Amino acid sequence: METTVKKHWFGIVGTALGCLAIVAAVLPTWVLPLFVPPPPVDRVVVETAQKIKDRVIAKAKGVEYQEPKRALDWYQILAAVAVTLGVLALVLAAVSFVVHEPWRYAGAAGTLGAGAIVFQFSLLIAGALLAILLVFVILNYLGISL
Repeated sequence: METTVKKHWFGIVGTALGCLAIVAAVLPTWVLPLFVPPPPVDRVVVETAQKIKDRVIAKAKGVEYQEPKRALDWYQILAAVAVTLGVLALVLAAVSFVVHEPWRYAGAAGTLGAGAIVFQFSLLIAGALLAILLVFVILNYLGISL
């Protein structure tokens, strides 16, 4: 009597991609600043002001403004990788579910993929909330009420 072992490739690959998505989502938050520290805020403000000044000068001269080349931003790259791998994990979880693989594979892949995507957007929402809070604190300090 022969027994065949059925491979559950969609669920296994989806789970592996989900794990990679979680790693790519967490890496920029806690590990990447150790190797590639973010630029200081004052330098970012000065560079932004310089870009605005250059753009205004180019507009006044009637010349098209040439955006300077940007260096690789590993934070944005890893965020895009995390969301992309998370979406792929979700798609493979759906395929795994449709082809009747055990639900654990589809559940693990879907949970990991969705977790990576939610983690990326939760950081974005937390940053936006902090910015709004900072604006309200500054306005309150200046005596301006909304």
